[in-house]
Amino acid sequence: QRECEALEFLLFKTTAEGKEVFEEVPESKIQSGDILLFRLGTSSGHLFISFKHAAVYCGDGEVIHFQNRDAKTNKGRISKEGFRAMKNERGKFQIYRKKGGIDLKDFCSKVREAMNSEANYHPGKNNCIHFALYLLGLVEF
Repeated sequence: QRECEALEFLLFKTTAEGKEVFEEVPESKIQSGDILLFRLGTSSGHLFISFKHAAVYCGDGEVIHFQNRDAKTNKGRISKEGFRAMKNERGKFQIYRKKGGIDLKDFCSKVREAMNSEANYHPGKNNCIHFALYLLGLVEF
């Protein structure tokens, strides 16, 4: 639970300069570089506070994400899939955009590089949110 709260803090709070980093946007305005946060689920119709998974919209109906492939070895898997398919499989989500936008050329370069790389997965130190923030140029991965 604490690791999840720390990840929410990392995504939603502020940069060292004190400026807010993200703003929520509706699905109808989704664009490349937007982060999709999928909720844990529902309990009696109420959403849980924590998030289960993060992905980044790449454009053209595709998202890229990072997940744990093998709990024994902590090998992560970076993959692309259809936005609609992920939405149908994972359910409720929110979309956040980096205020001030992203460097689209840098984002596309990082996506291409990520698709040909491997990384170890750690729930609190190297996970889907860290990967999403890396693609936007906000953290190392």
